[in-house]
Amino acid sequence: MKRLTISILSILGFAYVQAQTGPGDSTKNSVIVHKDPRVDLLVNKENEINQEVYLSTKHTLQGFRVQVTNTNDRSKALAVKTKLLQEFPDESTYLIYQSPYFKIQIGNCKTHKDAEDLKKLVNKFYPADVFIVPAVIEIKPGKDDEVSQ
Repeated sequence: MKRLTISILSILGFAYVQAQTGPGDSTKNSVIVHKDPRVDLLVNKENEINQEVYLSTKHTLQGFRVQVTNTNDRSKALAVKTKLLQEFPDESTYLIYQSPYFKIQIGNCKTHKDAEDLKKLVNKFYPADVFIVPAVIEIKPGKDDEVSQ
């Protein structure tokens, strides 16, 4: 019985309580913030630093590469990689060792169509045994990309 009485009184008491303003006092519902203008400078500087760090970091995603050779002869693999670097200086070239084979892959293609275009170019120098493989590719963000906050 005691609990019931306390509960009812609490509910009735909370029904009449209002937070910080009385009824009809709507002019005091605004907040004025006085801040130091240097805070804006610090926020802008932090954004610039975050943008620089984001742009200098390599990011990865699932994509495709063109595998040019798969051999157990390291010197042959290095010769293929050297030729690819000379012929395609803008493309990344990778030497991957999976015992006992050395694999040479080129490119960081986001789509299969991009990989097929690259494969056609590579086929001019290596007409046989060139194929597209799925891989985790590296992408470098551009200036147009924004840092998500």
